Amino acid sequence: MNKISKVLALFAIFAVVAVSAGEYPDDEGVLVLGDKNLAEALGEFEHVLVEFYAPWCGHCKKLAPEYVKAAAALKAENSAVKLAKVDCTVEKDSATKYGISGYPTLKFFIKGEPVAYEGGRTEPEIVNWLRKKTQPSTSEVATSEDLANAIKRNEVLVVFFGGKDDASFQAFESASKKYEDVGFVYTTNADLRTEQSAPEGTNIVLLKKFDEGRHELAGSFTGESLTTFIDTHKSPLLIPFDQKAAQKIFGDGIATIFLVHQKNEAGEKATSVLREVAQKLKGKIQAAISDIKDGGLGPRLAEYIGVKEADTPAFRIVVPSKGGAVKKYVPEGEATVESLTQFYEDYASGKVSPFYKSEEVPASNDAPVKIVVGKNFKDIVLDSTKDVLIEFYAPWCGHCKKLEPIWNELATELSSIQNLVIAKMDSTANEVDGVEVSGFPTIKYYPSNNKSKPVTYDGDRTKEGFMKWLSTRLTVEHDTAAFQKAQEL
Repeated sequence: MNKISKVLALFAIFAVVAVSAGEYPDDEGVLVLGDKNLAEALGEFEHVLVEFYAPWCGHCKKLAPEYVKAAAALKAENSAVKLAKVDCTVEKDSATKYGISGYPTLKFFIKGEPVAYEGGRTEPEIVNWLRKKTQPSTSEVATSEDLANAIKRNEVLVVFFGGKDDASFQAFESASKKYEDVGFVYTTNADLRTEQSAPEGTNIVLLKKFDEGRHELAGSFTGESLTTFIDTHKSPLLIPFDQKAAQKIFGDGIATIFLVHQKNEAGEKATSVLREVAQKLKGKIQAAISDIKDGGLGPRLAEYIGVKEADTPAFRIVVPSKGGAVKKYVPEGEATVESLTQFYEDYASGKVSPFYKSEEVPASNDAPVKIVVGKNFKDIVLDSTKDVLIEFYAPWCGHCKKLEPIWNELATELSSIQNLVIAKMDSTANEVDGVEVSGFPTIKYYPSNNKSKPVTYDGDRTKEGFMKWLSTRLTVEHDTAAFQKAQEL
């Protein structure tokens, strides 16, 4: 090949690269994909994490800088994993294809096949989750620099002083596969044991960037005992309640004792009490603190678990589940280390009943739309002589506000039908055992003959839509003429 031919060949190669790169524009290291190129990218790259988002979504805006940092971290370690994003407000075919109903939704694609993303939404959590899915769950460190880099990368790092031939390695590797927020490294370099001040017979050291900083596990261990050791020490004694903590606690269903406080003398005293309680109950229950005036998640958490500003400092045991149900337990009397510790023991042994929020029962309830609160839910909604159509709403919900005049009109026109109740309940201020509401407004129909199995309304949110839907479901004797007259109005 002559010199000119070689130059032309090089230009051809560069042209192909340019075209290939041009097919996938990126925004700060994150591929920008959509209806025209998503399928192609998923076919080209073996591992792709895709964020399906909406530009107006607050959670998406919070995720954006973490997502960019995660892309940079993966690139720095020469990872083949790609991070991408799809604007669902524009790329609607892609959103429909993958059933996107909320934002942000993250899906991890392996050779084009999606799997649910179950990691966190911070840079370390994203990177660690992807490492676990695409790389061995453990790695060897041979030098001080290797170990220093591993410590730098991980909020929590478990170091095993042994090699793959060690009898305990299998237990170490087995435990490593259970965690996405913990790093696992091993070494046979005796100098690193000395450097970490790990005595002979202690083969596990857990290093963390908070509280005591490190813990040692002496003697031999099994996968189960190592897991127990890690679970006991991997989280801060008191977790400040932020977006990361919220996802961890409520996303993973972690039972937590919360302190909702203000930054004052009473709040500081209560924090000291909780710290001591958390130390006593370490490994049994997580502890978290939240400032009701932090301008972030604090006020929302307080509302959610039934704490008002006048109640602070207030303690609650909160038990979420991945299915969405959340149980809350409220201690009574003065909160001391002894009383809170005993309260936990009573909760753990099933001696404490869950707490459900409720407003006071209205002094009068004569309007066409009946007001339901936690305390009168049974009397109104579960009345076996009446069919009940109830709206579960939130005062701040725009869709609820739009529905309000329609709901009032519906109730007014059906008010002559004595055995039919149109009602509403503010679900931010009231809770009922067994009633789960995941979005607003949620409308449920409780027929008189089957109160244990309410039907979720899925028709048009118009007066006519409600009328038509109700006309086929009424179960008790009603004034048919009155109903037909209302439909005609």
